[in-house]
Amino acid sequence: MAVTLYSTTYCPYAWAVRIVLHEKGIPFEVFEVDLKRKPRHFLQLSPTAKVPLLCDGPTRICESMVINEYLEEKYPKPNLLGDTPEERAAVRAAVIEINWSRSQPLAKLAAMIFYEREHRDEMKVQRQVRAWYAYLTELDTRFAANDWLVLGRLSVADICLYATVGVSQGFGMRIGERQHLNAWLARMNRRESVQRSAPEALPPVA
Repeated sequence: MAVTLYSTTYCPYAWAVRIVLHEKGIPFEVFEVDLKRKPRHFLQLSPTAKVPLLCDGPTRICESMVINEYLEEKYPKPNLLGDTPEERAAVRAAVIEINWSRSQPLAKLAAMIFYEREHRDEMKVQRQVRAWYAYLTELDTRFAANDWLVLGRLSVADICLYATVGVSQGFGMRIGERQHLNAWLARMNRRESVQRSAPEALPPVA
């Protein structure tokens, strides 16, 4: 039975899972979910009604970090998590920081602008935009000393960061003259898995 990924265009977590699937050469189908009008069959499959959701035969997994670790265990080549306990811990810590902390400015922007869960307040919008740009400057400094985020090669941490930065660009935010961050993005953009995973369109917000 085919692997199916339930995704949505501007979800960085689902985008990252798509890249992991392509990196590992796993055939899969994508079902795009309109989160404002979630189809009944998706609600029946997903206990949280959130994306991403991975269906692998009878196995259903939500939460991108859990999905990516499941794929790493079931399809260990190429290795994207690290070769030692120390490397795996470092990659996991970086993924948690990206997904649960550093991506929050984008999540708050989406809540105000796309999902309308919060009232759009222009001062709050600009505060979140400034917080995101400060993070990009931190990343530029980090990539001045390292080609990759955690390991000396591609890892799930780079994939999660790439999807998050990609969504920010879709929101209209620019990388600017951050040359080291731009060089890392160029390395990522050359990967076939990244090229095959890009969403068709991202709606601008700024």
